[in-house]
Amino acid sequence: MGGLVARSYMQIFGDSSVDKLIMISTPNKGISESVSEYCPVLGEKKECNYMSQESIFIKKINDPLKTPKNTGLYNIIGIGCDMKNGNGDGIVRKEDAELEYAENFYVNGSCSRLKLLHAKILDIDNYPEVYEHVKTALRD
Repeated sequence: MGGLVARSYMQIFGDSSVDKLIMISTPNKGISESVSEYCPVLGEKKECNYMSQESIFIKKINDPLKTPKNTGLYNIIGIGCDMKNGNGDGIVRKEDAELEYAENFYVNGSCSRLKLLHAKILDIDNYPEVYEHVKTALRD
C-alpha cells in the first residue's frame, strides 16, 4: 500500500518536493476478486477497504486530472502467476498494477500455494532484476 499512500500524498500536498517515486507490487488500480475477499481475514480491514477497486480512495488517486506533473514514476510489476482473470504476482494483477503515465518494469516469477511472488519479489537473491530496475530509475 506504500505506493498508494505516496501517490495520495502527492495529490494532497503536490509533487514538487518528490523527484522520483519507485513503486514495487503496488495495486495502483486496486485489489479485486478473491484477493479482495480474503484481504480482511489476512490483513487490516480498513486498509483492505481502501484498496478495493470500488473504493473512493482508489477512484481518487486514479483521477486523470491529478496525475503527477513533476515526479518521475517508476513501477515494478510482478508477473508469472496465473490468477483469476489474468496474470500477476499472486495478489495484484498486472493490469491492476500498471500505470499509463509511469515507466512500467516487469519481473517474471512464480507462485506456489504458500509462496506468492508479491511477497518474494523483494528477495534480491531470487529477483536481482528488481534491484537493477531500481538502479535504472535512480539513474534516470
